[in-house]
Amino acid sequence: MPTSSILWLQQQRRLLELEYEYEKAQFRAQTETIGVTRKIKQGLCWYPLCLGRSYYNSLNQLVIEVERTEYTDTDHGFEPGKQVCFFTQDASGDLRRNGHGGQLHYFHFTGTVSFVDGNMMAVVLPDMEALSHLREDGRIGVQLYLDETTYRLMFEALDRVSAARHGRLAELRDIFHSTAQAGHFSFQPIRFPWLNPTQETAVNEVLRAKDVMIVHGPPGTGKTTTLVEAIYETLHRESQVLVCAQSNMAVDWISEKLTDRGVAVLRIGNPSRVNDKMLSFTYERRFEAHPSYPSLWAIRKAIRDLYARRPSSGREAFHQKVARLRDRATELEIAINESLFNEARVIACTLAGSANRVLAGKKFPTLFIDEAAQALEASCWIAIQKAGRVILAGDHRQLPP
Repeated sequence: MPTSSILWLQQQRRLLELEYEYEKAQFRAQTETIGVTRKIKQGLCWYPLCLGRSYYNSLNQLVIEVERTEYTDTDHGFEPGKQVCFFTQDASGDLRRNGHGGQLHYFHFTGTVSFVDGNMMAVVLPDMEALSHLREDGRIGVQLYLDETTYRLMFEALDRVSAARHGRLAELRDIFHSTAQAGHFSFQPIRFPWLNPTQETAVNEVLRAKDVMIVHGPPGTGKTTTLVEAIYETLHRESQVLVCAQSNMAVDWISEKLTDRGVAVLRIGNPSRVNDKMLSFTYERRFEAHPSYPSLWAIRKAIRDLYARRPSSGREAFHQKVARLRDRATELEIAINESLFNEARVIACTLAGSANRVLAGKKFPTLFIDEAAQALEASCWIAIQKAGRVILAGDHRQLPP
């Protein structure tokens, strides 16, 4: 088996580790040496917070709303999907009198920003214990946290690709990074009179590709038009494809063009990071709109209510009842998922989003990566793990990763 491809990927991992360690060091320096007031002015922190209502969203995630009560006109870097951590400050600290205040104490959990609206923010918490800790303490603050999730996904992807000894993933790795040749189907070119000759050639090359194809589209050449046509034509041969890009904006752009062509798109990702036109196509909105969702919500609420008034005796009967409700909830969730994915012809998400739990175990005959030149190779491998063949579209002379 060729080893050059594995050596290349191992070198990629080492470089990624250097970047990761640098970011961690920068974060530690900010956390340990910068006072609260300075963090607030740099947009890294809200303090103090007023804790608002807590609730469960459509994905059964625990969410708490928080509001900043001071420095309300200061710009900040909190955005949907960002990781955050919470802290308290010693009562001895006076934020207004000095730049540091008292000693900060960080909670041993992180949250994820769900949405931000003015001075209000909703944060997804890991569990009820985390919520209890927040409610117990007095003056609470929230700070941006080093988002290790994407790094973890890239490291895991590189490790899996390097470790692959056979199968499709190993074949694609060696096509990209060794002397293995990409294969092609042979058939007469298909005419697309509404495309120009180079666009028509590109679509035909995509359809002929057995393994990998690159569509180079400089500005003004109609790359998006070509890619949409290639996806549309591929769907005449395959039941479903995966379409990814590095940024949410790029995913939304190609998704909009596909929906304009009448293609059923299921957009995976945080709804707060999706543009208004694609919002109704997101997994969460479609999940909430499913006819079975009210029944699922009622069961989830019944489980929470049972735990809220858990009896001191008769625990076996209590756990049996909860187990039955959970089994029924799982059945409904699986049924809703199957319904949503069976209806969709295109699954659209960011490269990191392809690791979303709702896509666990799913494979796709073809993966299209738009704006591929904007992405790190490691992030591309997150999605390539799910694909039988890969179509890369972009322009290496435009925005680099």
